[in-house]
Amino acid sequence: MGELDKNLTSETEKNLFGNAELNMLWACAADPRFCYRVHVPDYYREEAGCRLRLMVLIHGTGCAIEDYIAEARSWADRCHVAILAPLFPSGMIERADFNSYKLLSAGGIRYDQILLSMLDEMAERYPGIQTDKFLLFGHSGGGQFANRFLLVHPARLEAVSIGAPGRPTFLNFSEDYFWGVRNFREVFDKELDITAVRNVPVQITVGELDTKFIGESPYGTNRVARMESLRRNFEENGIKRVEMRRIPGIEHADGNHERIQAATAFFEKYL
Repeated sequence: MGELDKNLTSETEKNLFGNAELNMLWACAADPRFCYRVHVPDYYREEAGCRLRLMVLIHGTGCAIEDYIAEARSWADRCHVAILAPLFPSGMIERADFNSYKLLSAGGIRYDQILLSMLDEMAERYPGIQTDKFLLFGHSGGGQFANRFLLVHPARLEAVSIGAPGRPTFLNFSEDYFWGVRNFREVFDKELDITAVRNVPVQITVGELDTKFIGESPYGTNRVARMESLRRNFEENGIKRVEMRRIPGIEHADGNHERIQAATAFFEKYL
C-alpha cells in the first residue's frame, strides 16, 4: 500500500472518488476467489438514517451481472432498494466447469454460504441496508440457484423470482438431489423446512417462445413445460403464493428488460 493510500481519510476518499463505493465490484473477504457488484442509490449518503431493502441478482451461465443491474437500477432507486449481484466465475471445479454454482454445493464449495458471507459484508459496509431478508432473482443458471436457495434458506427470503431453469429442483421426496430432495440433509447438512418454504411468495417466469428441446425428462422436454411442472409441484406441496408468468415474444437468451420488469413488478407487492 502506498503512502497516499495509507493517509486517505474517509472525507478525502469521498472527494476523490465520489459515489464509487455505491457502484463497486468488491472482493468477498470470506473467499476472495469470488466477488460481488453492488448498486446503492446515491441518496443513501444524503439521507440520515436511510433504510433500504435489498435485491440479489444471480447471473446465468455467461456471468453477465452488469446487464441485470443496468435494467434494475432505476426501479431500485425509486423503490429504496439496494442491489447485490455476486459473480461466480467458471472453471472453479474443473477447467470447463460452468455449472457448479447452480447446484449451491459442488466440489467442496458451498456457493449459498458464499452469498451469505457477501450479505454479511454488505450489512457491515452499508449500515441501514436490510440483509437478513431479501428479494432474490435469477434467470437460467441463476434461476437454478434461486430455485435451490429457496429450498435451503427460505427464512432469508422476502420473495423469489425463478427464471426458466433448465434443471429445476422439485419438491420430490422420492428422488435424490438435484431433481428431487430425498437426500437433502446429506447434501446440505440440514432438514428441508417445508413450512418456511411455503411462507415465501414465488414467481416462476419463462419466455413463451422458450420451447427448444433440452432433453428427455418426466418434467418436460423444454423450459416452458418444465416451469409448468415446477408450478404444479410447488402448488401440490402447499406453496399457495406461487405465480407463473409466461413473457410474450421472448425465447431463452433474450429479454433481460422484460424479465427484470416482470420480477420487479412482482417484488414491489412485497416491499
